[in-house]
Amino acid sequence: MSTTASTLGEELARIGLTVPTDRLEALLTDRVAAVAEQMRITERTARQYFDHDTLRTLARELALSIKEEAPGADLLTLPRTIPMPLPTLGATIAALVEAAALAGVDKDPHEPAPAMALISTLGVLTREHAGDLPTVRVPEPLLTRAARLIENTAALVHHGCPLPPDVAEDVRPHLQKALRDDAARLRALIPDTGRRSGSGLWAVPDDPP
Repeated sequence: MSTTASTLGEELARIGLTVPTDRLEALLTDRVAAVAEQMRITERTARQYFDHDTLRTLARELALSIKEEAPGADLLTLPRTIPMPLPTLGATIAALVEAAALAGVDKDPHEPAPAMALISTLGVLTREHAGDLPTVRVPEPLLTRAARLIENTAALVHHGCPLPPDVAEDVRPHLQKALRDDAARLRALIPDTGRRSGSGLWAVPDDPP
C-alpha cells in the first residue's frame, strides 16, 4: 500500500498538493475496503483496480475537494485580496520553517519543498507590496494552502513524528499548540466560502503537465 500511496502522492504533487504519506495510506485503505465490499472480492484483489489511471482520477477528486487552494496555480499570479497583518506574516513564516524542518527529518530531501515554496512566495509578496504596512496583501489560496500544511504538521507532531535533533521531546506539546494556533490565525483571515457555488472561485487545471 505504501508504494500505491507514493504514486498517489506524486500525482497530487503534479497539481500542487502535498499530503502526508500516512494519510494517503489510510485513504487508500478505506477506498480498497469499500471496493472489496461493493464487488464482493478480497481486498488483495481490489488493490489491482488501483492502477495509475485510477490514482490520477483520485488525485483529481482530492484536488477538486480543496479547490479553494487553487491546486496547480501560480500563487503570484492570483488576486491579492487578503490583507495579512505583519505579526501573522511573521508567525506563518516561522510555522512554515518548522513544517519544512519536520518534513526533512529522516525523509527525502524534497519533502520540505512545499513549505519552502510558500515561504519564498510570502517573501516575494512582501517585497512587491505597494501599500502601507503593517499589512501585506496576499492571495486567499496562499492562506488556505499554508493553513492546511501547518495543520498537517501539527497533526504529525501530535502523532509522534520524529523531531529535529536540536528539539527536545518535552517541547512537542508546545510545538503542536503553537502550530495549531498559527493555522487558526490564518483561517480567521479567510472569508466565509459557504456562499460559493458551481466550480468555485479557483480553477483546477484540466491536464497537469
